[in-house]
Amino acid sequence: MVRPLIVPPAAQAWLSEFVEEGLRPEAVDDFVRVVDDEILAAIPEIAGDPSLAEELDFSTREHWRNFLVGLSGDHRLALPPAAIALSLSIARRHLDINVLLKVYRVANRAVFAYITEHTEPGRLPAGLARDEALLALWLRAEKWIDDSIEQLIDHYTRERAALAEGAHARRAETIEALVSGALPTADTEAILGHRLTSWQTAFVLSASSTTDDSTVLFDIAVRVCQQLGLPRPLTTLAGSRELWAWVATPEEPSLRLDDAVDLLAGEGVHLAVGLSSRGPTAFRTSHVQALAAQRIGLRAPAAVHAYADIELVSLVGDGELARAMVRREIAPLLVDGRTEETLRTTALAYLRAGQNVDSAAECLFVHPNTVRYRLARVEALLDGRLASRAAQLEVALAWVATYGLEALQ
Repeated sequence: MVRPLIVPPAAQAWLSEFVEEGLRPEAVDDFVRVVDDEILAAIPEIAGDPSLAEELDFSTREHWRNFLVGLSGDHRLALPPAAIALSLSIARRHLDINVLLKVYRVANRAVFAYITEHTEPGRLPAGLARDEALLALWLRAEKWIDDSIEQLIDHYTRERAALAEGAHARRAETIEALVSGALPTADTEAILGHRLTSWQTAFVLSASSTTDDSTVLFDIAVRVCQQLGLPRPLTTLAGSRELWAWVATPEEPSLRLDDAVDLLAGEGVHLAVGLSSRGPTAFRTSHVQALAAQRIGLRAPAAVHAYADIELVSLVGDGELARAMVRREIAPLLVDGRTEETLRTTALAYLRAGQNVDSAAECLFVHPNTVRYRLARVEALLDGRLASRAAQLEVALAWVATYGLEALQ
């Protein structure tokens, strides 16, 4: 039975104002940013995993809003789906339960600091003692966090138990070993039901924040393979909104990824694809490449990213030095206009075609003379021939094509 929390009328009136102020979008954003930063600084396992860090952000945001809304009445824990999803993802990554508990220990400190700051002298109405305000808030916050931890531990332990059962566990452990660098053994193919001696093509599906049913990803993975003319994939969930998959083919597949764009866009799912390869380490290598393409996909505005197309951009990264290089190399082309976009696209196609005008024209579906005219304009803007700095210009142009101009802001 829930013990009611008795709050004096003066404190209850102030609580209503506290909730109204705290629910402002900018106030929620500020709180979430502070809490997430502290958690990421304290837990490298989450900080080093972009998908897990994104799930943390959704969990913190939904948790805080639910807590504020609940302040207006008796305590009733409404555990948000995003918090459950985070606990399940931590379990599926085989991270220790202490990772989950540490999230809430750090959050506990951050909430206490927030409450302390908002009950400082001068921020409370006349007639309301600070002790009363602190008690009204902290009793609720403490029970909210305790109840959340209790329920999330239950979700975590049940998920770990499910992962530990039978063939599913053996398959998950085998996949984890392979992607960690282990070489296949004599019985690996039998455990996975997947031919490791064939060509391996790995891909990663990432669902949007509105997708809360992980089974949808399995269905989409099968449909994507059907769309691309590939056999049924080997799949494993890596999180509540992330699925890893591999396809084995007797020959190197020729993928027309554009054929799957409409399907992916309609489902709100991102597809990242590694290079097709074969050999003892192909399973892992293609997967690592797919993960690299997925990391770019978290920022770049496109439904599909193939590692083959963004390898240079992936290796360069998106840090301060990369952005400085892009500005330095192609500054005159960094105007948000259709003409400049056409010039960037033409120059990139020309460089990717080995500086062959006819091949670039075929790729762009234009006449070779059109390509020559555009290249002349590019060279005039860049004050020099493209051939003299072809490597740097190709990387800079590919970077903008991948991330977009807004990434330079």
